[in-house]
Amino acid sequence: MLDIKLIRTNPDMVKQAMKNRNKDFDAVIDRVVEIDAERRDITAQMESLKAEQNAASKEIPRIKKEGGDIQAIMARMKEVSEKVKELDAKLSVLEQEQKDILLTIPNIPHESVPIGKDDSDNVEIRRYLEPTKFDFQPKAHWEIGAELGILDPETAAKVTGARFHFYKGAGARLERAIINFFLDTHTKHGYTEV
Repeated sequence: MLDIKLIRTNPDMVKQAMKNRNKDFDAVIDRVVEIDAERRDITAQMESLKAEQNAASKEIPRIKKEGGDIQAIMARMKEVSEKVKELDAKLSVLEQEQKDILLTIPNIPHESVPIGKDDSDNVEIRRYLEPTKFDFQPKAHWEIGAELGILDPETAAKVTGARFHFYKGAGARLERAIINFFLDTHTKHGYTEV
């Protein structure tokens, strides 16, 4: 999630970064900046009202001690308390909306990343060895897994979307064995977290 400070201080740079990703987030970024300004304004109002409450809480005992009337101050503090509750509720809604929007904004690509329409515009930086030449048409791992009966891409696509696979049968047992081996190896050496 992008830092709101970055968006607040440099919204045009963030907008351009999104355009470099072939996405138009101008309206979204403008809304985030608008929410941020409103949220900061409400926070300032709340701090001012709370400062007034603190000053009154020190003033009330002094007035009582001198035998003065505190009814006006108490009435004002009731108004202030209601206003603080109202602002706090509004602030909570704005913060949630801002968080929800920020979660939809992608990361800013590094300046070394080439700008392009899709992966065909990627630039090859280096190559290690030469790709293996086969005398047959190689298959993708999901095709091999489906033929062996250890992967179920059709069911996975219905449940999770494209490019995911469910292990089944021997594939699921193998996956579980690898996980158990990994966990067993780490617990023997004193690691408790994976």
